[in-house]
Formats: sequence, C-alpha cells, structure tokens
Amino acid sequence: MDKCNVLSYLFVIKQNTKMYPKYFRLIVILLPLFIISCKKEKTSVSPGIIGTWELRSSFNGQGGATNYHPGNGNYFKFADTTYALYSNNVLKTVGTYKIRKDSAVDWAGQTGHRIIFNNQENSIGTYITISHDTLDLWIHAYDAPSTIYRKTSDDSQIPTPDK
Repeated sequence: MDKCNVLSYLFVIKQNTKMYPKYFRLIVILLPLFIISCKKEKTSVSPGIIGTWELRSSFNGQGGATNYHPGNGNYFKFADTTYALYSNNVLKTVGTYKIRKDSAVDWAGQTGHRIIFNNQENSIGTYITISHDTLDLWIHAYDAPSTIYRKTSDDSQIPTPDK
C-alpha cells in the first residue's frame, strides 16, 4: 500500500469506529422502548359473545335459507373460554374457543373475527360477527354456509360432560 491509500484507509476506519458507538447508543435506547410499547390487541367481540345463543337461520351455500322458530332447542352457550353446543336440547359438544382478530369481510361488508374451536388453528376458518343480539357464524367463501343465532340469555353455565 502506498502512503496515500494507507492514510485514506486509516481515515475511513477511524470514521467508522466513531459512527458505531452513536448508532449503538441509539439502538440501546430505542429497542427497549419498542419492546415495551408492543401490546397485543384485545378483541371487543369476546365479552359480547358470553351467553346463550339460539339458532334462527342457516344458509347452506347456494341451497337457500332455513328459518328456525324460537324454542327450537339448537343453541350455543359461551363462557369466557369454553362453549357448549346443543342440538334438539341435547348436549352434543363441550370444548374451548378463542377469538382472534382477523380481516375477513362478510357478505354485508362487516369485518369478522375468527373463532377457533378446540385449538384447531388449521381447520377451515370460521368467522363471527356480533351485532346487538345477533351472532353470525360464517366461512369466508362465496357459497359457504353460515348460521345466524339470536341471544336468548346471559346464561353461560357450561356443563361438564359425563365420561
């Protein structure tokens, strides 16, 4: 190396060593702030789902709608993290659920949240929309089925299944 290149090489190295501490300090200060400020968003849907929901309508893709009268015996009961499904007033399923914020949009243009039953993350996505006393369960597809439930009570007592 000639003298000119050695001097420029030393100058560049000296400049780079001065630059790293500045950025290092900045990173050390900002990184904890970013970590502290990150919080998971809670969905506002979860508290609204707690209670008893009776089936009122079902849509089977392109097959049309079926309406159900009050007192038909087909309903969901939701507690904080558990649910029970009844068919003709007979307990069919007890399990867990969680609601995750999602960006699927239903046929009416409302954004739904995904409901995951029994930790089955890889199952076909079922979405929910709650409006006042109406719970809509639907699958995000053009001709997929959906069901509409009406809230009948705030009762959220989930029975323990007999084994």
